Amino acid sequence: MQVAIVVNSLKIGGMERVAVNLADSFLDAGHKTDLIYLKNRTCELSPKNKALPIHLFNLKKSVFSTGIGIVWFIICKLLNLLSRKTFPIWFAYAEALAFKKHLRALEKKNGSKFDLVIFRGQGTFEHLWPLQDARFVYVCENVQKADMYGPLSRWVFSKLFNGRNVTCVSDGALNSFRDMAKLHCITPRKSVMLNNPNDFQHIQQQATLETKPLHEKPYILGLGRIVPQKNFSLLVQAYDYAIKNFGIQQDLVLVGDGNDRATVENEVTRLGLNDRVHFKGSQTNPFPWYQQADLYVLSSKHEGLGMVLIESLACGTKVVSTDSHGGVRQIMNGELEPFLAKETPDSLGTIIYEALNFKESDAFSHFVQDTLKRFDGKTIVDNYLKEFT
Repeated sequence: MQVAIVVNSLKIGGMERVAVNLADSFLDAGHKTDLIYLKNRTCELSPKNKALPIHLFNLKKSVFSTGIGIVWFIICKLLNLLSRKTFPIWFAYAEALAFKKHLRALEKKNGSKFDLVIFRGQGTFEHLWPLQDARFVYVCENVQKADMYGPLSRWVFSKLFNGRNVTCVSDGALNSFRDMAKLHCITPRKSVMLNNPNDFQHIQQQATLETKPLHEKPYILGLGRIVPQKNFSLLVQAYDYAIKNFGIQQDLVLVGDGNDRATVENEVTRLGLNDRVHFKGSQTNPFPWYQQADLYVLSSKHEGLGMVLIESLACGTKVVSTDSHGGVRQIMNGELEPFLAKETPDSLGTIIYEALNFKESDAFSHFVQDTLKRFDGKTIVDNYLKEFT
């Protein structure tokens, strides 16, 4: 099999890391695999397997090089003023042609056509929707908002998904996709649920690379993009509740960055927690931060799946999550269900305290290992081949 994994960029992010994991998993399974990214940004992530080819398809540069592409870019910006978030949809008319040209050139170089081309994330296939190809699979990483594109939502969603192969990363994400498709009268070629892959041996190796303490005190970890969806302000409020009501001693360490950081910092100051909450910025290797934490907490408003929970469990660290819309219950069920909290400071703060004092039993440990097996890279690759070849 000749497989291509396509992602918008290789910046630090959960979706981007999963794209790299999937490429590694296909290569490990013996398939010729190429990793393609579309934006000329610094590559902050790389495959574990150095033999895996990485290609930049710089679509914007390719479009601009035609001359008329600059004019089209300006027109698309003006159209975006009329309907927010639609710029990539309009600009895709030009970018799709550039992608098609780059893909053919890569296939010629490889000596054969790709059997399967997997696009990770809606921000990726927004750039390429004019292309129709039975080999293409669109992976929806998050829950769908049916009115995401305003008054043009029905038209945009039909362009993105009608007649496509679609996979969603959790049952919750798939249900939201099917609800959106029903509302907008969209018929995909196929829509299925396939979880995200992990290489647990690699995670555990990466987790042990840092032998020195990353923080001077025991800590609770919040890790991810600091954006409104991730709701770090709620985590700070819940942490404050747990201090005041249960006297927990751990610091709160936040790893990541994003456009909501100033808001979260203001909340830390408002609650007088500047000496207890520590911002560590983005980290290329997050796994030692999981392993050294007493607890990982996911406070999101919604999650397509919540791979950070899997990564934390793989590092041997306990987890707590908000019972948010989407896919966290794909992970947080059975023995892990008691560690789901409502999206309120008192509920989340109470569960944080209970998780810190929880003593793992053999039954709990076995359940966690069985949960992790469902997200093993080889299993996920086999499922892709079963569904789409």
